[in-house]
Amino acid sequence: MVSYTHEIKVNDFNRLLEIYRVFEDGRKELFTSVNLPDISSDKNSDEFDEFARTLGENILMDSPVARKIFSL
Repeated sequence: MVSYTHEIKVNDFNRLLEIYRVFEDGRKELFTSVNLPDISSDKNSDEFDEFARTLGENILMDSPVARKIFSL
């Protein structure tokens, strides 16, 4: 089984959240990038909630350790 962790970076210039897989040998691989939501007004709170839920699910489902814990 391949083992890796995740590194999360916020790219302020492009308004992206980038998630990298970091392997045991130090190699990094872009897993996904997601546009940061606009939360400048109350009506956009649903957009942020969806962003946070989706982000959390993506990280958990891509984690070998989390999949093992949840028997996935």
